[in-house]
Amino acid sequence: MKPTQHWPTKHFSTSSSSRHIAGGTLKGKLNVTAGLGGMGGAQPLAITMNEGVALIAEVEEWRIDKRIETRYLDEKFLNIDAAIDQALDYKKKGAGKSIGVLCNAVHLLERLLERNIIPDTLTDQTSAHDPLIGYWPHEISYEQAKILREKKPGTIC
Repeated sequence: MKPTQHWPTKHFSTSSSSRHIAGGTLKGKLNVTAGLGGMGGAQPLAITMNEGVALIAEVEEWRIDKRIETRYLDEKFLNIDAAIDQALDYKKKGAGKSIGVLCNAVHLLERLLERNIIPDTLTDQTSAHDPLIGYWPHEISYEQAKILREKKPGTIC
């Protein structure tokens, strides 16, 4: 992402977002976030419980599958554009749905910018602050990063 490109920032929890930003509901709102592990796993459910559309980037496919299995997440996409298109369709219909897309958050955000799509809310639930086990660089593939993490710990930072 280019440093000059950014979205306005506001910091709220999902339920307070519906009260402060959307008048009590997230219906018809596109909520973009990243990370479906640990704390982030509840994000899609919280958004859909507030009638919004969740579009969530996740680099580890098993985390997406786990959230679908536990019914915290509705759908999985492997293609960023297809996920964005589906999210926009749900937004237009006012449907409360959640979509996990297998990608790095940076790649999802870059694609949204390229398509001139500005989410209604934008959060991050990844553990990118943890360079040893939570950070996945966007400049190399997930597989390459995993190998580096195992064979040369500390080189990813």
